[in-house]
Amino acid sequence: MKIGELAKQTGVSVDALRFYEEKGLLAPTGRTESGYRMYAPATVAQVKFIKSAQALGFSLQEVLDVMPALTQGRLQLIELRQRMQDKLQSIDDQIEQLQKLRAEVLGTMAMFQCDSSTILSPKDLNKPLE
Repeated sequence: MKIGELAKQTGVSVDALRFYEEKGLLAPTGRTESGYRMYAPATVAQVKFIKSAQALGFSLQEVLDVMPALTQGRLQLIELRQRMQDKLQSIDDQIEQLQKLRAEVLGTMAMFQCDSSTILSPKDLNKPLE
């Protein structure tokens, strides 16, 4: 199938498909005489896998790391599960960092108890917040 048909079947733009090819995530099976990229029907599943992985927070590099094993039918479920567990830990770490940041912002806001008519001057900005 041509790249336009692949785009239509996957809901991914032609530009994105070209980008995936450039990054090594996809490979056309060949080209027509007029130079159009041709893709195997199995490429639809590959593109859907890429989009699903991205939706779960995986980077294109992380997808690229597993793509050879996936396309060759060698990707073990336990490996994919471990990568997902690692991603979950990363998400939990980010949540913890964001919760700490939120607490800091709330603490700083609490120091600025004032009425709506209070105006800051440039000299106020030089004072430490704590």
